[in-house]
Amino acid sequence: MILYMEYLAEGKRGGEIYHSHLYKFLSDRFKDLFPKQLGKFPQNLKNPIKHMIYKLSLVKEFHPDLVIVDISSAFRSIAAVRWMKKRKRNILVIVQGERLSFRYRFIFMKWLVRWFERYLLKNADILLANSQYIADASKKYTGRRIPIVIAYPGLEYKPVPEQSTYSSDTNMQKPVNLLFIGQCTYRKGAAFLIEAVGILKDMNIHLNIAGEYFKDDKYYKEIESIIKKYDIKDKVAFRGFLNRSELTELYIKSDIFLSPSLAEGYGMVLAEALCYGLPVIASRVGAIPEMIDDGINGILVNPGDSHNLADGIRRLVEDVDLRNSMSQANLEKAKTLPTWDDFDKVLEEQLAPLIEEMIK
Repeated sequence: MILYMEYLAEGKRGGEIYHSHLYKFLSDRFKDLFPKQLGKFPQNLKNPIKHMIYKLSLVKEFHPDLVIVDISSAFRSIAAVRWMKKRKRNILVIVQGERLSFRYRFIFMKWLVRWFERYLLKNADILLANSQYIADASKKYTGRRIPIVIAYPGLEYKPVPEQSTYSSDTNMQKPVNLLFIGQCTYRKGAAFLIEAVGILKDMNIHLNIAGEYFKDDKYYKEIESIIKKYDIKDKVAFRGFLNRSELTELYIKSDIFLSPSLAEGYGMVLAEALCYGLPVIASRVGAIPEMIDDGINGILVNPGDSHNLADGIRRLVEDVDLRNSMSQANLEKAKTLPTWDDFDKVLEEQLAPLIEEMIK
């Protein structure tokens, strides 16, 4: 049997959506899959030690032939993985690139979490990666040759043609609308973006931030201090988590999309931005260069460099013709992006035969 050891959580973020589609494929394809329904994360398992013990209890109870774990839960899965390997059972590790270590800004915590991640990779029998970059980055830690399946995520929502028509407003009296979608977290680089807006405070720009944020969070307070330092409260709007219709409206009204991440395994919202024909400014990290050709359909900047980011914004704000040419390039690029049908096809042709061999 197969034991799927991750949870759907809220199903809002890219990684959770990826799990949802993966689980649906596996549940349709393999009858002997547990649990029968991918549920939300149990509240009583917020404590990582309790979660580790719970996962260990599951493998002891079901004795699966294969367990499926995500690299982001490396610490919580380590005891179960060790139990499985001692009994020569199989491990499938999903690597989406959102390294847990990026949640920690202390060197020791990063080292510790990466140790657990590498332990998982070294003991994996199959890797499922969401981009070529992630596959290459993970390969060096496996310690042996194992099958690596690359299954790019599809678009959760693809706009209809009339929604994806980009028209840059040449009215200089109106602000150029910048858009950032994602949680206000260190890994997403929100603080660097806010500082870039502060550097450009004399320009006629406005930044919309769509995504969860918590006012009591230490990182959000850091962002607030940057806003106060540059006196740009009127240039930044925190929109919170938006439903699909609200997000669609924001995409359509925006002029430039920003992705200043410090690490990015793929970037679903970046793919969506291409579909709306938005010019992009993004960090030169992870799988982003697989979608963005610097100077053609976007501008790539150094991660964590607010001044470089500000230079990119200034360039696009001042050059309307460049924005329009990048918009057209992105509408063409969007036609080549993978769909969830492509995702299922890769799983059927490459992943399913490997799993069948392990559980027969």
